[in-house]
Amino acid sequence: MDAGNGDDKTVEVFVTGRICLFGEHSDWAGGYRRFNSEVAAGCALVCGTDQGLYARARKLPGSSRLLRYTSSSGESVELDLDDAQKLRSMAQSASTFAYIAGVVVELGKHFRVGGAEIVNYQSDLPIKKGLSSSAAICVLIVRALNQLYDLKLTVHGEMDMAYRGEINTPSRCGRMDQCVAFGRAVTKMTFDSDLVSTEPVRSASAIHMVVVDLCAKKDTKEILKCLNEAYPFPQSDADKALHALLGEMNQQVCAEAVEVLGLREEGLAAERLGQAMTRAQARWDEIAVPLCPHELKAPALHRLLGHEQLQKHIFGGKGVGSQGDGSAQLVCKSATDQEEAMTIVKSLGMEPLKLTIPKQKAVRIAIVPIAGACAGMWPATKCVGPWLFPVRRFSSVKPAIAWLCEELVAAGIERILLVVNHTTEVEMTKLFKQREEVAVLDGVSHHLDGYDETLLSIGERLTFVRQEKPSSIRQALLLCEREVDGEPFLLAWGDHFCRSTSDTSCVAQLVNAFSSRSVVGMHCVDKDWLHATGVYACKEPALGSDTEGPALWPLSRLAEKPTREFAEEHLVTPGLPAGQYLASFGHYALTASIFRILRSAKGGHFTQALDELRQSEGVDGVLISGERWDLGNMHTYIQCLQAQAHDVEPPAKRTSARPMPDA
Repeated sequence: MDAGNGDDKTVEVFVTGRICLFGEHSDWAGGYRRFNSEVAAGCALVCGTDQGLYARARKLPGSSRLLRYTSSSGESVELDLDDAQKLRSMAQSASTFAYIAGVVVELGKHFRVGGAEIVNYQSDLPIKKGLSSSAAICVLIVRALNQLYDLKLTVHGEMDMAYRGEINTPSRCGRMDQCVAFGRAVTKMTFDSDLVSTEPVRSASAIHMVVVDLCAKKDTKEILKCLNEAYPFPQSDADKALHALLGEMNQQVCAEAVEVLGLREEGLAAERLGQAMTRAQARWDEIAVPLCPHELKAPALHRLLGHEQLQKHIFGGKGVGSQGDGSAQLVCKSATDQEEAMTIVKSLGMEPLKLTIPKQKAVRIAIVPIAGACAGMWPATKCVGPWLFPVRRFSSVKPAIAWLCEELVAAGIERILLVVNHTTEVEMTKLFKQREEVAVLDGVSHHLDGYDETLLSIGERLTFVRQEKPSSIRQALLLCEREVDGEPFLLAWGDHFCRSTSDTSCVAQLVNAFSSRSVVGMHCVDKDWLHATGVYACKEPALGSDTEGPALWPLSRLAEKPTREFAEEHLVTPGLPAGQYLASFGHYALTASIFRILRSAKGGHFTQALDELRQSEGVDGVLISGERWDLGNMHTYIQCLQAQAHDVEPPAKRTSARPMPDA
């Protein structure tokens, strides 16, 4: 695949290290399912570190095919991308640049990129401390070239390319190392034979930890040699016990840890996580240590975990990585205890590193633009915008914006930012912030008793953001950046009406799917509607968002209103019926990173910014069980009214009609 040079640009890249919270050794153990199907799949919970590699990358001018890399220590290398023999030789060397050469060799099998300069201008990630610093370098190179040359690699694609690049070197890295690509979030990884799947895990509260370099010695190769002797077929009771430890028991531990991370009470979540680590270490000592006692007894590790002064500051802890006297992790009782624990660790002649699992906020803010013109329904919209068009649902007729705001509130949205002009602000003030006259309410149907109070309660959540002249969605979103204040947010169009075909609203389906990465709502359309909608492609199978959430589709490409020819060549998603495509449903749960992209963009459609977000940190899609209509289009507005005319059944009993795409 050729990747053209395009316009000159510079990109900023940050890649974290990683620490395995639970499930060490299960990556290679799960790989033995290739030979023995009775081996249980591996499972690990992995978290990105606070520390990482910071780099700035740019294309080299002209037709240069050189890669120049400078490390944070000032060392540099220049690689000729056309000299395959020299690249392979360096990849197999003991050079600190072997990882870069290994990645370039792997990328060269699939892409032809131009020259680039990558400067790792800052690094606070310790090297060779069990934090996957080598994997971070590999992901850094892949991500920089992916962004510079738009290689269309998803985050999973970057992970796989980095892994294959690293195994071109003498490094014996594991599959879990490359999850540094996911950043500071917690990720659940499953290892089934050669298949690796990932799921984001949302931490509902901050967890304060300390990672400890025990400053002792261990032989990782010897540990792996001893433990691998029990695979693929156990020969003794001790072997069978190890299979259970790294298999079913480990799966249960990881499942319990996911539940613990979902607890909102910070103290309780940290306490239970620390206790889980202590139990996991005890099981490891009982089952695994006898198989390699000369390396796994780990006196330095147990001196740390049992230190009397440390106990009042921690809830528990365990070894890290391959275990032995390499590194440890401690779960602290608070941020203050984290500092105290670091001081005690230093007094023991060990090196501490601060790690905080960040609280990942659920979506609590929504942006609803209603300031734009609507030429498709003019002159009706000269008097009133489509967001105020009446829509019947069950036995009530309400303005479309009222239906939407009800769904937002029911889905847990706490603040609704309405992007308005002078006229729409007056309209929304009257609807949501002014009490109706008693004489009017006296004539209202009994089933709407109290609904004026509902409107007023919605009004308490509203914030008006002025956009005096209708221009673009880009400008509307940027006007909201200050109010969003770095949080994830939901974007929904005020002139659309949605109806769920399940017992969960369309908005709630999207909010429930959001964990840490941006998620777009999708539905399926046929080729006749491609000209009227944003279209997505997914080259990888859908993944579960969590234990209960819907399947997430990692997006590999986006296009706004593509031609049939372009869609057939670039936007086909495996697994869909012929002629069917994934299209925008008009709902988006986005991270605040979108604002950085919108600020740097030189205009263009919202879909372009969304695609850049996909390239930089990944975007998932979720299929929405529901229908939607663009009320700013005469044909779809009529279709909406017709569909709602006989809507008297509760959502759970209603059969689904084919959802309407953009018009």
